[in-house]
Amino acid sequence: MSPRNVSDPITINEVQVGSYSLETLTTGMYENPFHCIREYVQNAYDAIRAARASGILAPDTGLVTVSISGSASRPTLSVKDDGEGIRSAEAISTLVSVGASKKRSNVNAGFRGIGRLAGIAYCATLRFTTTARGEATATIVEFDCGRMRGYMRPGAEAQDVKEVIKLCVRTGTTPANEDDHSTEVEMVGLTGIGLEFVEIERLVPYLRQVCPADYSDRFGQAPRIRTFADSLGHPIGAVEVETKYKRERTQILKAYDDVSPTSDPKKPSAIADIELITSAELGWHGWIGKSNFKGEITDDMVAGVRFRIKNIQVGGSEIIEDLGAELTTGGTEGRLQRWAVGEIFITNPSVVPNARRDGFEDGAAWRDIRKDVKARVARRVVTLVRAASTSRKTLKSIASEISTVALSLNRDSIDDATSDKMAATIDRLLSRLRPDKLSGGDPNEIGEQTSKLKSLKDKLVELKSRPPKTDKTQGADVAKPDDEVAGGDSSDNGRGDQDGGGGEDDHGNDWSAEEILEALRRVMVQELGQAEADRLFGIAHELLENGD
Repeated sequence: MSPRNVSDPITINEVQVGSYSLETLTTGMYENPFHCIREYVQNAYDAIRAARASGILAPDTGLVTVSISGSASRPTLSVKDDGEGIRSAEAISTLVSVGASKKRSNVNAGFRGIGRLAGIAYCATLRFTTTARGEATATIVEFDCGRMRGYMRPGAEAQDVKEVIKLCVRTGTTPANEDDHSTEVEMVGLTGIGLEFVEIERLVPYLRQVCPADYSDRFGQAPRIRTFADSLGHPIGAVEVETKYKRERTQILKAYDDVSPTSDPKKPSAIADIELITSAELGWHGWIGKSNFKGEITDDMVAGVRFRIKNIQVGGSEIIEDLGAELTTGGTEGRLQRWAVGEIFITNPSVVPNARRDGFEDGAAWRDIRKDVKARVARRVVTLVRAASTSRKTLKSIASEISTVALSLNRDSIDDATSDKMAATIDRLLSRLRPDKLSGGDPNEIGEQTSKLKSLKDKLVELKSRPPKTDKTQGADVAKPDDEVAGGDSSDNGRGDQDGGGGEDDHGNDWSAEEILEALRRVMVQELGQAEADRLFGIAHELLENGD
């Protein structure tokens, strides 16, 4: 066989990038059509950060405005920023290029140069207007989206992408103030799925998830998260984002709150603290909300620990859910991830979001972070959720014992031995109520039970200060089983001396209500056992307190 000659290069005319490729870069790019709005917000954020770096904008300033305008039959959604803009000499080539961005992934949130085409799928006209400081004109680039979509339809004659853009794009200029600097993207004449973009009740929740926005004042842990990020040398880097609809402006802030709804409306998830986590070596840091973990969080804006790069969300809760599912063979730990909230900020420049931004490109850096987050975050969420469940059971047990102690202190006086045992029981319960022993326990419930015990302790001191009885009812007090009265101790199941002592002949017809109650209690203990007697008396006490 003679050797093959493969050294001849092809000519540029032999290369054709067909118009069907535009469909992949528009309708085929994103699972959620709203992601095209995220692309424009992302580009606006990059422009503002560049303006800050060059001194055009002061640090921590800049505004992205997402506006809804036009008529009901021909609505428009626009995204405008006051970033550095694009100079007229470069504006047209920059805005019509496909996949030829000069941005760098380690600096910019958007860097592939294809996101700006996303709006072609959802409107009649896609218009860009941009101006840079010092120039008296703004550049306008308009895409005839309906015509472009015609070249993407099945059966249409394939055309080179360059030829399609030449046929479907028009440019122009408009006067501008030399002090201005901005870029505006307008999706004019929204159509099909694009009509959903102007549904403000859907737009705002979406933006609150994905935008590089700040936290609201309703989230008390926000200052700690900001301070933590600053201390690591990786400030969160928020930018102000607002929506403009009719005459109303709404500031977009992240949806995190001190309280989140769960599947049970009566049992919200309340954050009492956060855990701050970092890996300087791998390049990530984040936080997990420590709550009472009452159930799966139903707010899709915050449920699950979310991943962010340059403060823009990548994917949703499914990433951490997948990591959680890998912890066990059956994948059961994945569902528990939505019981928690939190964020992971990726700072490693080697980790890059995929083109759809629903995950990350495979690579050694991402695999290392993925493994670390699975062990330190996904597993930690499972531990916290299960610990909270145990704490709730413990609190329920403590509440029952407190009811028993309260019933036992419903008397006129007390002897020293019984007082000492009751004091020991109260101290033991107070020790069990320490927050560090009740991870995930409801702070309000812990505080309430602690307050009850302190009140009982005060009442015990008062009883002990009263003079002992001298009549025959004193004998009934002395005869009461001390260990039972004190509520018992968990180490011996609350069982002590159960000798009755003091029968009806000793009292005649002079029984007090307290003595009758205690006698009934002793009988119930003998017949039903200590635990069942405590349970029934606890129920009776609650009914009496509630007036039932």
